[in-house]
Amino acid sequence: MTEPGGANLFTVEPYGRDSVPLDARRGSLREVFWIWFAANLAITAVVVGAVISSYGLAWWQSLIALSGLFSYLLVGYFSIPGCRTGRPTMVLSASSFGEIGNTFPSLLSWLNLVGWETVVLVIATDALEAAVQAAFGIPGGTGPIIGSLVVVTLLAFSVAFLGHRAIVRVQTWFSYLFGALTLGALVFWSPHVHWAQLATTRPGPWLTGVLPAFSIVVAVSGLSWVNTASDYSRYLPAQTSGRHLTWITTWASVVPAFVLTAFGVLLATGLPGLASSSNPIALLESALPAWLGIPYLLTAVGGMVTGDIMDVYSSGMSLLAARVRLPRSRTVFVDAVISIAASLYILLEAHSFVGTFEAFLTLLGGALAPWAAIFWLDLAAGRIGKLPQAQTRMPALISWLIGVLAAVAFTSSGIFSGPLATGVFAGSSLGLILSFVLTLGLYPLLRAVWRDRQPAA
Repeated sequence: MTEPGGANLFTVEPYGRDSVPLDARRGSLREVFWIWFAANLAITAVVVGAVISSYGLAWWQSLIALSGLFSYLLVGYFSIPGCRTGRPTMVLSASSFGEIGNTFPSLLSWLNLVGWETVVLVIATDALEAAVQAAFGIPGGTGPIIGSLVVVTLLAFSVAFLGHRAIVRVQTWFSYLFGALTLGALVFWSPHVHWAQLATTRPGPWLTGVLPAFSIVVAVSGLSWVNTASDYSRYLPAQTSGRHLTWITTWASVVPAFVLTAFGVLLATGLPGLASSSNPIALLESALPAWLGIPYLLTAVGGMVTGDIMDVYSSGMSLLAARVRLPRSRTVFVDAVISIAASLYILLEAHSFVGTFEAFLTLLGGALAPWAAIFWLDLAAGRIGKLPQAQTRMPALISWLIGVLAAVAFTSSGIFSGPLATGVFAGSSLGLILSFVLTLGLYPLLRAVWRDRQPAA
């Protein structure tokens, strides 16, 4: 198959941490739209909506909490230096941290992405195995589990191995196919919505209800993707409108995420155990007609694979930014070895471990919020894209480390609760927002102090 301009779709992308040459930038804003639209088709967003509902909010308060989806504006804004420089996000981060200093946030970015790609592999494998059992009437066991894992792994990792051009095409196809199937599933779930209950629910608390729910939406949406933004805009022409890129990325993400998450708020009225279910995919399947079970499970698999493709691709970019000297395509094999081994352990030996693993990844996510604050300030000041000569830029590194410590101190998870993760901070993601705000104030201060300490020329 040949793309416009004569390039073969199955040619492996040659560019890694280096800048994509201007004559190779044939991307369009339409392609960016479908990449981010597909990335937000995961059925698990319905579960997030149920979590919001569990705070006991009125429907209009839930809408306020859902405004946290506009944290995707950060992803859109962080996409701009990609088309200006042709470089991926975490490589551009060296403008703030220095080449050596950037190793630390890049490694944590890589660990976070590898972790989530493993979790998604496990959930998608479970869904595909259930579909195979239902379709062919075979019992579950090691064989179907391994076979399902192989299929899901090949789908996600082969596309990421080929690179950007393949990602654009697959995400576009998946957007049409699984977008339509997902809408169909919502139609058949709608009889479970208790509209009268929704209309009569009294307003819940603002400080311990709306605010924590808002923080969770921010954490699972835009904030979880900020370290990948420029990875998918670097093939755009350098003169692309930054304003258009920001809004197209934002709306492409917000629209599917809002539909699914808002429906989760509605569906929680008829499936009250959805937010706390240990297997929400199976619970959602039970609420559908029997004949729709297999198409639904395949839709769930497809919606999660779209996000996993991007996790795998961007984790490779983070690994390269951490000064690992490999061709971009080879980083996929590093991820594959780790993710497959971890997935096999969880699927065959310790399925209950996935909850503990997710709690660990939540803590790792504390590194993204202060990093995003620093990147935002430097991007606004025009410093991103000017690759550094400095080995380490201490104001950024110190600000980031303090921000990470603050995030951990105010975060509660299944494996660790920070000493300050009490009250409104318990059971929410407010620690991440606090860390972001703290770093926004601390980083300019440290830059000013360091500038004063420099000897005069």
